[in-house]
Amino acid sequence: MRRHVIIVLALLSTGAYAEPLSDAFSQGGTLGRSGNQAARNTLNSSAATSNVPGYTANPPEAAYFGGSGISAPAAAATRACADARGDGGSFASQRCNAVDFSQTNPSRRPSFTIGPNDPLRAGAKTITANPQTIAGNIAGTYSDCTIQSSAQPPIFETRMCHQARTMERLSCDKILIVTPVATPGCTPGQFLTHVTADPCPSCVDYLAYDFTCGTNGYEMHAFTIEKDSGRVNTELGTLNVPGSLNTHIPNTAGPSRFDGFYCFETYYSQTCADVNCTIGVWFSNPCQDTSNYGAKTFVMPTTTAFTDSWDDQCATLEARAR
Repeated sequence: MRRHVIIVLALLSTGAYAEPLSDAFSQGGTLGRSGNQAARNTLNSSAATSNVPGYTANPPEAAYFGGSGISAPAAAATRACADARGDGGSFASQRCNAVDFSQTNPSRRPSFTIGPNDPLRAGAKTITANPQTIAGNIAGTYSDCTIQSSAQPPIFETRMCHQARTMERLSCDKILIVTPVATPGCTPGQFLTHVTADPCPSCVDYLAYDFTCGTNGYEMHAFTIEKDSGRVNTELGTLNVPGSLNTHIPNTAGPSRFDGFYCFETYYSQTCADVNCTIGVWFSNPCQDTSNYGAKTFVMPTTTAFTDSWDDQCATLEARAR
């Protein structure tokens, strides 16, 4: 059941006072908008129930939506309307009028029969057989199509061609191009850098760390040096620590020792920017709650590898010789 609202707007004008067209249009729009809210308030279910005969929010026909077939409901509706004929003036009979129209309208439609000799088909055959008789000669606007007549039989002939190549002596080169490629890296035992730290200015020695390349990482050698003589005072140990060139390495444990005489631990880290790397070392004494940091920047060593490729300038001549 559809609800229709018809708003009739009457604009009255008299010959005694004439207003410009734009003013009349503006006043008409204002009058029409003034009734919008009142019209919206009447568009509800209660108003439809009071004013539209037979209105319901849940019509039984809604059950047909999405169904597999409506043949049986359609036949039932047709029989019901056939039994209710005679009450053509009531509102309810409008539904049956629509049902009767759907059943009787196909038989009232005009039917056409176009036979094989109908002028429409005969005219179509004439056009397809010779379009020029209808469309005219298009030779004046399109010259690629020409009419030719020939009474001569087809002519067949054999043509031969020869290609000769003169003898000539040519030379070419194959050039081996060798390119050196430098990559960050070092060989086992190669010295990298020496880092010092002085956690105890009043002590007779200070800390030193030597870093060399190992087979898998770095070798970290920790010891102390006498401040006056520069000689090694105490060996603190050597430890293989994981690390590689041109990479960032977080704090990594180095040599540490805790016994009745020694109480220390060491750490190191690495950061690199391009070919410049900085190794930092930490030395701490948990027994005395002291610590110290030192750092050293060095240029990373590189190893050179070679790649080679051929510049074959003879490929074109070899292809011609095949």
